[in-house]
Amino acid sequence: MKIPPHLVGLSKRDIIRRNILLESRIDELEKQVEDLKRHLLAYENAHTPPSQKRNYPKREKKEGAKLGTPKGHKGVTRQTPEPTEFKSLSLDCCPHCQNHLGKPKRIEKRIIEEIPDPQPLRIIEFSIPHYYCSYCNTEVIATDSELPKVGNLGNNLQAQIALMRYEDRLPHRKIANTLNRQYGLLLTPATIFDVTRRVCDQLLEIYNNFKQEMRNASQLNADETGAKVNGLKHWFWVFMSLTTVLFCLRKKRDYKVIIEVLGNDYGGILTCDGLKQYAKVIKRIQRCWAHLIREAKFFAQKYEGQARVLYNSLCELFVKIKSVNVETTIEVRNKIFNDCIRDMQSYINTARSYKELKKFAVTIENGLHQWFTCILYPEIEPTNNRAERELREFVVQRKIFGSLRSEKGMIITETIMSVLATWKIRNLNTYSMLRATLSS
Repeated sequence: MKIPPHLVGLSKRDIIRRNILLESRIDELEKQVEDLKRHLLAYENAHTPPSQKRNYPKREKKEGAKLGTPKGHKGVTRQTPEPTEFKSLSLDCCPHCQNHLGKPKRIEKRIIEEIPDPQPLRIIEFSIPHYYCSYCNTEVIATDSELPKVGNLGNNLQAQIALMRYEDRLPHRKIANTLNRQYGLLLTPATIFDVTRRVCDQLLEIYNNFKQEMRNASQLNADETGAKVNGLKHWFWVFMSLTTVLFCLRKKRDYKVIIEVLGNDYGGILTCDGLKQYAKVIKRIQRCWAHLIREAKFFAQKYEGQARVLYNSLCELFVKIKSVNVETTIEVRNKIFNDCIRDMQSYINTARSYKELKKFAVTIENGLHQWFTCILYPEIEPTNNRAERELREFVVQRKIFGSLRSEKGMIITETIMSVLATWKIRNLNTYSMLRATLSS
């Protein structure tokens, strides 16, 4: 055996020492590679949002395709409102040569929409009489819908500040700047934050009632996303029924949060993304097919071959699931349910024999029957898209505001966002409802 040139002249002890150093270096490099892979996984996995993806694939442009709306699309023209003011314009002389013009050749009508000039503040002084009721033996104080319960900022102003923060997504500093520009009102960011606390205090009773509504609901959607509070990792949870949305911001992503919201004996059906903490509390679960299809597509694009076959098979199975509706008889639903279980088990067994699909097969098999709860209960959606859509508002705010600063901010955020989101899905005007609640 020929000795490599760089080992010529080295003693056996030196060669052994060199090998030990090289093995140590190899172990160190392999650890770095694993760390880099783990870091890269945050940007290259099946559930990476588009905002975090690197080298996001561009859509291929179709040759000969025109810009604009598709052919056959019915355009919608914005309706012209009825005018509330009228102005007639006139011109006596030509602006160029000063010649007298006489009667106009024609009259053109134009309707515009304009906002009023910034309005001055209403500074209201209330004279509040205090009475003594001899029958009740107590003091009685007169009230007014415009008189706030706490502080010297009116209910309308408090409602506007809360909406600018949690619907318009403005930071406290920008809310203060906007109010100064519009009304000449001088407030500090700290005051803006305190106003949201006052609004939160008056919405807490409504928020707490939502928990009982969740426990009584026959079907729910739930999801969670990461959040930072004073730089520390927390979790922002959403639970939603058909008419109510409840947000919770907690330190942990465990089953205790689920028990806090739904109790130990929730009897309804929960649609979720498959987090194992849900199964510790909830008996009937529908796992999200959107997550499953997305993950299968990721493997199909990465490995092709059997991964592509598995992806196509799952897509066909999803179409079969969606064909079931409330009018489908129980006998037919039971047959489809058993057929789907059998087909899915077959896909799992096949995927297990491929190294790149083995872990994915385990993911599918865990809670196998939970993929098909929507067949037995067709009023349940097979995906968890409703909960994910509700979380997007917080995700956008998280990108704008960054980390929350305190536990007080946690309570304010979860309370106000829950109430506003609930009013929205009930098709109620958030400003009118918030102002009425603060005035009641």
